[in-house]
Amino acid sequence: FNWPLNCQGKKIIILIHSSFSAILVGLSGSCVLIPCRFSYPENGKTYTEFKGIWLKGNEESTVFHTDASNIIDSFKGRTSLNGDLGKKDCSLKISSLSSSDAGSFIFRTEIKDLDNIMEKMMEKTLDILSTICVSSPETPENPNVSVEEEVTSGKPVTATCAVSHSCPSDLPKVTWSHDGKQSSPSQPQNHGQWKLTSYSLTFTPSREDHNKHLSCTAEFKGKTLTDYKTLKVKCKSPPLSNTIVIYSISVIIMIKMFVFKILSFKTVITTIHFVISDVQELYFFFQNNTI
Repeated sequence: FNWPLNCQGKKIIILIHSSFSAILVGLSGSCVLIPCRFSYPENGKTYTEFKGIWLKGNEESTVFHTDASNIIDSFKGRTSLNGDLGKKDCSLKISSLSSSDAGSFIFRTEIKDLDNIMEKMMEKTLDILSTICVSSPETPENPNVSVEEEVTSGKPVTATCAVSHSCPSDLPKVTWSHDGKQSSPSQPQNHGQWKLTSYSLTFTPSREDHNKHLSCTAEFKGKTLTDYKTLKVKCKSPPLSNTIVIYSISVIIMIKMFVFKILSFKTVITTIHFVISDVQELYFFFQNNTI
């Protein structure tokens, strides 16, 4: 760029942290956070008045300015400083991304009463040649569901759904296909330049869930994506002590039934014996008393 050389006692410094990649990817319709830190020679003094300015590409279009009236119309209401200039944090947030936002962004700051000569200003400026290029894809990554390969009927289990996004303040809406206790999303974790947030669901599977899909649906602005895992449910085995008790009771009942049958059979035999004896006595009576 060709900035005015008349700084009137203000020093212009540009710095994009070298630890960040030169390309950031933000999801269309969502937002992106451009990380940025800057430094300046404090010389034992405290400075309290800063101006933060973000420019886009070689057009020198002002996409953010401490004085909002200087921001071009296409970025008004969509940009804000996510950091505190007083703490040397110049991170920029761009909301409602569209494909037209793709391009290079460069930061500039003006600090009141920072005395320095123009040669040092130019030297510092020329040291920082890197820019940030923002691209805006239309489709986010699919969510990723994780759950145990085999679950037990009646035993609670926890599943997780990992969702990638570009804006921690604009999380997608996540829903599950199964009832259960849903936990708040975990703190976003850096995963390359994307943020990775995990959602969890604790539920109790039943036999009816066997071979059914456990789905996680993430609703982004304008896009809905789903991932699922097929549940493998095994039946819960009864406790060993209960099995022994039931088996013992069954054996006792069978023994009693067997004994009862034996006793009943013995009674029948005894009765027949008595009848036969009576018939024999009657026969002998008639035989010995013939007329």
